[in-house]
Amino acid sequence: MDNKDWRQIMRGLSLLTEVGLIIVSAAGIGFGFGYLIDNFFNLNLFFKLSGLIIGLAAGFYSVYKLLMSTFED
Repeated sequence: MDNKDWRQIMRGLSLLTEVGLIIVSAAGIGFGFGYLIDNFFNLNLFFKLSGLIIGLAAGFYSVYKLLMSTFED
């Protein structure tokens, strides 16, 4: 394998890792804020689920922006 091939493989793996970390961290932050709000208002599940959904939406939007900027090159 050529050095250029390895560089492309590593770039693809780093992009895949970044996508996974963005989605997981955004979902975790959304769920965490929902957990705090649920504990503050003594609710069971409403803000946890809504925080998770908002976090996932924000994560997928961030991934979309990342991929669009990556493939513009």
